[in-house]
Amino acid sequence: MVANIHRGHDQPPQRRQIFYGQLDCILDLELPASRTLNLAEPTRFLLAVVIPCSTGGRDATCEVTTYSNTTTPIAIDLRTVECVVGRVQRGNEWGIIDRSGDFARTVFVDPVDDED
Repeated sequence: MVANIHRGHDQPPQRRQIFYGQLDCILDLELPASRTLNLAEPTRFLLAVVIPCSTGGRDATCEVTTYSNTTTPIAIDLRTVECVVGRVQRGNEWGIIDRSGDFARTVFVDPVDDED
C-alpha cells in the first residue's frame, strides 16, 4: 500500500510496500464538523481493524509467502485496502494466496436503489 502523503522536494520518493493482514472488523465512524480535525462538515469514515501478518514484506503474487506470527491489531482507512486474498494452513504456518496482480483491485461503489 502506498500512503498518499504530501512530501516536500527534499523527501525521497514513495515506494510501494506490501502488507498482508487478517480483517478483524470494520468500524463505521461519523465525526462532527471540527476545526481541530479540519472537517468543515460531518464526515463518515470507514476503518478496517486489521491484524498484520509477519511476512517480511514479501509479495505473494511473485513468491511463496508464509507466516506463523501476527502483530498488534491496527485501524486503517478502508480505502487503502487494495485487494482481498486467501490463505491456507500447512502445519503451524499459513500460506498466502494472492492472485490480484495488476488486473484485480478493490473498488468501492455507492449502493444502487433497485425499486423497479
